[in-house]
Amino acid sequence: MKSIVNSKYFFPLFLILLTLINVIQAYSTELLADEAYYWAYSNNLSWGYFDHPPMVAIWISISKLFFSSGELSVRFFSSITLTATFYIIWRLVNHPKKREFTWLFVLLLVTTFLFNVYGFITVPDTPLMFFAALFLLGYNKYLEEKSTISYAILALGMAGMLYSKYQGILIIFFVLLSNLKVLKDWKIWVTAVVTVLLFSPHLYWQFVNDFPSIKYHLVERSSKKYRIDFTTNHFLNLIAIIGLTFPIVYMGFYKRFKAKDQFEKALRFIVLGFAIFFFFSSFKNHVQAQWVVPISIPLILIPFYFLIEHPKFLKAFKILASITIVVTIALRFIIANDGIIPKQFEMHGNKEWVDRLDKELGDKTPLFINSYQNTSTYWFYSGKRPYQINSWDSRKNQYDIYSYNMNFNIENPVLIDFRRKNLTRVTDSVSKKNNGFLFLDSVTGNYSKSSSLWFEFTDEIINLKENSINSINISHEVTDAKLLSHLDLEVVITSTDKQRKIFKANLEEQKVTFSISTLDNFIPSKIQIIATTLKAVKPIRMSTIGKAKLEN
Repeated sequence: MKSIVNSKYFFPLFLILLTLINVIQAYSTELLADEAYYWAYSNNLSWGYFDHPPMVAIWISISKLFFSSGELSVRFFSSITLTATFYIIWRLVNHPKKREFTWLFVLLLVTTFLFNVYGFITVPDTPLMFFAALFLLGYNKYLEEKSTISYAILALGMAGMLYSKYQGILIIFFVLLSNLKVLKDWKIWVTAVVTVLLFSPHLYWQFVNDFPSIKYHLVERSSKKYRIDFTTNHFLNLIAIIGLTFPIVYMGFYKRFKAKDQFEKALRFIVLGFAIFFFFSSFKNHVQAQWVVPISIPLILIPFYFLIEHPKFLKAFKILASITIVVTIALRFIIANDGIIPKQFEMHGNKEWVDRLDKELGDKTPLFINSYQNTSTYWFYSGKRPYQINSWDSRKNQYDIYSYNMNFNIENPVLIDFRRKNLTRVTDSVSKKNNGFLFLDSVTGNYSKSSSLWFEFTDEIINLKENSINSINISHEVTDAKLLSHLDLEVVITSTDKQRKIFKANLEEQKVTFSISTLDNFIPSKIQIIATTLKAVKPIRMSTIGKAKLEN
């Protein structure tokens, strides 16, 4: 065994074995709901999507070239690129004893918990980590020689990160912040221009679609009220992404904090930058663990140097790493095999509930409400493209801008919701095992949705009056009088302290009228028109959010 570990073939053999294990895991594990959502992206390739840039859809599309169906049609390329990412990180190591401690580097790789997940699932972080490693390779090469190839790798890495996930801009910013002298290099400015040109198709997509991603991430995603666990969970995330070896890993980071190497300084800035940036972000919203996963690369490289130079900590690291490996193997086996333990994970039982729902529906048309996850999972495992709507008080998603899902007419649909209260009645339900239920309502009548059913406020500020009938000037381009007559119209008014009141409304040509009674210290600030074409279905958004104020 020792001869194998010390062999020059050890690292290549490790990478090959890792790829095989991840391919097997990817094949034997059902999709996460978000993976099914990104698979839906890949069925409609575009320069952008509501939640994310398009790289995750490209990753899945490449997998489809090898496998036409099944989980590997989503994950195969991820298994390949994680291996490539680990190889690039190995290329970043610059230490004279590097070859002697290949085994230590491998231990750091396999025990960095969340990073390893990207070898058998496909999410936007999967390509992000690949291009982040490529970007750091380009930067390292730039510091050494400033060659043409280094600038090219930098541009490719930066564009790839931005096309993968918007957090990529943070990696670029923190590396730049660690070495502002690069701004004196005119070739860096040319590289930046090339990056922007490469990214411009996505920027144009955002422009023509009215910047849906920017609005969602910066405005619509914000939590209404701060909770202390938003911040405490952020610190837990910084531990969770590393795993059980975190005491040694963070100690190594701290002990080498004064290292003068310019590249290592950039690595430190990435770790500190992400930790501080998302600390402040936690005062606005919940911070998810994967948002800080780019710090995994620095937290592999820096502790690697530290442990080589401080062998007295190796024993403790080996113990923690061994425990981590045992726990990881057990978890991966449980993830791939539903039923080993009573608790189900998100990727368990999806085929079963989709099959049960499909049998329950028969030849009826499903209309999913407020869940892009259930919609996408059903589409992937049934092979049938469903319709989906988001009620006015739920978050938007990619289905709001799919062309097929913006214009349709369903006769006698079956409404499907994971919340019983969202349905006026429940005619049946489908068990998702310990993940809850899907509730069904077989309604009579037609549900119509049209992209032309959209109202624009013509006044910059809507003046409202208490105890009177209010009239709002609007514009619309709907010429189908029958469609307009079926609208069950309402107006939602939001107060300055984010309370809401809903009023029944009527459409009179280019006006919406509704009656307001006494508001009792309710101070209006925003207004929106909502409606439904079938009373059994909750209203959806029918206008942008306008400004409102109460007349004295």
